[in-house]
Formats: sequence, C-alpha cells, structure tokens
Amino acid sequence: MRDSFFEFKPLSFRGEVAIVSPSSPFDRQLFNAGITELKLNKIKPVIKKEIFQKFNIFAGSDTERASMILSAFTNKSIEAIWTARGGYGSIRLLEVFDKHREEIIENPKLFIGFSDVTAIHSWLIEKCGFVTVHAPNITTFANCDKYSKKQVFDLLQGKDSAFDIYSKNMTSVVPGTAKGVVKGGNLSTLISLIGTPYDPDFKDSVLFLEEVGEVPYRVDRMITHMRLAGKFKGVRAVVLGDFSYREFRPPATKQVNPSKIVEAMGLDRSVPVVANFPAGHGRQNMAFLLGAVAEIDAVKHRLRYSVE
Repeated sequence: MRDSFFEFKPLSFRGEVAIVSPSSPFDRQLFNAGITELKLNKIKPVIKKEIFQKFNIFAGSDTERASMILSAFTNKSIEAIWTARGGYGSIRLLEVFDKHREEIIENPKLFIGFSDVTAIHSWLIEKCGFVTVHAPNITTFANCDKYSKKQVFDLLQGKDSAFDIYSKNMTSVVPGTAKGVVKGGNLSTLISLIGTPYDPDFKDSVLFLEEVGEVPYRVDRMITHMRLAGKFKGVRAVVLGDFSYREFRPPATKQVNPSKIVEAMGLDRSVPVVANFPAGHGRQNMAFLLGAVAEIDAVKHRLRYSVE
C-alpha cells in the first residue's frame, strides 16, 4: 500500500487535455456544454473527429476507441485524458490495453471520468500503479452543481483545499476512521470485472461505490455477489456515493437505504462506513483520487488526502 500522497502534477495553464470516447456515443449539445466548462477554466481540450463515430452501440469500434486512448497516452504534449461519456463499452478495451501496458506505464497521465470508465480506472490502478481522477465526464458537467464544478478544477489545478472533501449531507452509517488506498467506482461495472483477469483487489482499501437507476433488490443482488466473491474481505472503510433510482409512485427519485447496503456487505462492525458522499450520477459529483491513500472520518464527514 502506498504510505503517502503521490506526487500530484497539476494541469498547467491552458494545458492540453485529450477528450476520448471509450464507451457509448454521446449527446453533442451536452458535450459542447462540457467543453465550454473546460475552456472557461483555462484547459485546452484536444478533440479528434474520431470521438464522434458510432459503431453499433459504441462510439467507434473497440480498436478505434482503444487506439484513441493509447495515442493520448503516448502524445507528449497531452497532460491528461478526459472521457466524454460512460454508458457501456470500456471493459472491451482492457485486453487491448494489456498489449500496450509498458507504453502506458512509460507515459503516466491523469485519467479523468466516472461511471462505465470505472473499468479503465481499475486497470490503470491495478496493472500500472497509476492514480486516477474520479470526476464528471464531459457530458455530465451541465448537470453538476456549481460547487462540484469548482472543486473539480481546483483539484486538477492542485489546490490543497480540493483534496479535503467534506459534505454536511454525508451520513455516518458506522462511525470511525480509517486510512487506505481509495478504490472502486460504479457498482455494476465492478461486478462485471469479477472472475476476469481484471478483478481488482480491495484489501486494505477505502472502497467507494455508487450506482444509479437500480432499485433496492438489484443493488442487494450486486452487493451480495461481491460479498460471496470475497470482495469485502480486508476492506478498511466503505464510502457510498449516489444510489438514486426512480419509481412511478411519488417521490419519483429515491435513494437505496445505505443501512441495507451495509447489512448485505456483511462487514465487521469495526469498518467505518459513510453514505451520501457527494459523488456519482447526481448534481453533486465532486472529484477525488483513486489509487492514492486517503483517510476517511465517518464522524466528521470528511475524506482527506495527505498533501505533502
């Protein structure tokens, strides 16, 4: 386990960031709104026309989508890689990345995004030892609140305050404090990695989970699957993000009961758990690091990285 904060290299003024589409096609209007946010924050997006392709249900063939990302890693002028959208498809690229692992390791860059691209986050952490940024995709910026937008860019610019994440809406499900490497992401995507060569190791981790649009019994099924697969053994803490879903009966938008999620995990009572962490598919989607050590305080509602 990493014992201290990694050497974070902030994006430079008007630094070049490659925009990639590893999963599904995306809405151009939402995409343009997100690109505007980058430009307003002095980031120079590098956009190749290939990201607008469609191939069956994907934003291009597997080869085309993987090549776009590999090219961004090996391009010396690119400082970071930001995903246009999640959806589905990232898991199909991992076999291609395996063949180019050494090239990627030799060209470390921040990888930014969330949801389906959890598969790529996990691969970069487990196979390359990278630290990545769990943050809004380009097409989800329009739905984020102002505070989340500011915090995302503060983190990418290396401002200390952005590495100490607090929210009064966080709730303590199991009190306590713990320190570990932050891992995880989208629940259904993590489930798809179980039993594959890309199955992540969560031992000694602060495990973050979020999901959207899944009713309680489906969430319970996925959590139970993870428990039976031994994925919660040795976890030091659990951070639950947005678990919203919709029903026809009012209120239309509801949250899966976090206590039920923890119950299905079968965790030892010494493992701290917080819920309603401000990240996921809702309006609050603050940026945080995966693959770096942080301390979670379930009583003070805080996730803090040690900037040294």
